Amino acid sequence: MSISLAHGGLPDGVTPFKLCDLVAEIAPGTCKKERLSATAVRLLQYFIRACRQSDFEPGKICGSWEQPQTMAGELRISTKVLHNAEAELLEAGFIERTHTPHARRCGKRHNGDIVALAGISLRPLIEGWAKWQARREAIELQASAVFSLKQEVAALNREVRASDNPGAIERAGEILPRGRISRINDVEKLEALRDALEALLVLLEVPSGATKSSDQTEEIVTPIIPESNSSKNRSGARCGRGDDDRATMVTPDLIAGIASSDYRNLLPHGRSPSWRDLIDASETACRWHGISEAAFGQACERLGRERAAVCVVVIDRNARLPGEHRYRARSGRRCLTGLLRNPTGLLPMLRAAQGYPEGQLGVGSFTPEPSGQDDHGSFGKLASASLAKLAKGYTT
Repeated sequence: MSISLAHGGLPDGVTPFKLCDLVAEIAPGTCKKERLSATAVRLLQYFIRACRQSDFEPGKICGSWEQPQTMAGELRISTKVLHNAEAELLEAGFIERTHTPHARRCGKRHNGDIVALAGISLRPLIEGWAKWQARREAIELQASAVFSLKQEVAALNREVRASDNPGAIERAGEILPRGRISRINDVEKLEALRDALEALLVLLEVPSGATKSSDQTEEIVTPIIPESNSSKNRSGARCGRGDDDRATMVTPDLIAGIASSDYRNLLPHGRSPSWRDLIDASETACRWHGISEAAFGQACERLGRERAAVCVVVIDRNARLPGEHRYRARSGRRCLTGLLRNPTGLLPMLRAAQGYPEGQLGVGSFTPEPSGQDDHGSFGKLASASLAKLAKGYTT
């Protein structure tokens, strides 16, 4: 028996029929490179069925030396198509040739076992069982991810259309033509669609248009609030001052522009950041300021992931103000609590950050300091109020 062609056998309980089923299941692959054509799948299953049950036992040779013309006739394809399918299987690592090109294939059995084979060997297919099984699991996970992403995109699209904002609906139509995603099965494309729709919803959530000053006290101040019936004052792509809606465009680039240099180091280089990048970076930045995962998760649930990420960017900036600065954030957790209680202060805080150059931030002074205030997040409210004052001065 040829030692070089002997294989280790299939795992216990795995039959050649299960091997045929596995080939059909992994044919789609997780990417274009792994995809098998229908002809290649038929041919590989033909090779499996042409072998005996004993050929799949450990230490045996498993393969076929049937002539291409005979196989092509039984599969009802041309010999050229058959050779192309063989080449596809060979390149994908499912089979190996044990004969010279264009030579006649031959083989020999002794006592029912193959002892010589000059044809197609299935040793790579059998010994790669663990790899093919892992590929099947990856395909199942990818299918699950695609299904979840389609559900998210569809839900986001419905949410945008429910806003009754013509500009946002028109923009959503450009992002997702005709609203159809049934034929989109690429994870990256679906993630891009989801991120674009999420960004559009963030813009819808941030109030714009005419505003007025609040008469509340400084501790629970809402310095800039929208007019009543704010749903009619929302814009699908802007959140700015009353006379110039283009003053503040809430985009990932804008948020990255006001972030500290340490925070920007968490963002990808060589391209503009996405909302997903900002969310991931904010999750890391939370640890710098004593904000727990649970607290950040609560902020994401109440404000949305994008606005929660923006809150962390602003808190990180304020934590880097000089130690003696009256508006320095000394407790990131309390600042986030204050923003959860008073989310309308986020936009003024963004404007204040735009008016406060990073050069005026303290270098290396972002380590959170203990605060003596324990009155249910009043420090966070005070931070929101004070930054709102800065924003008011910046916008006037």
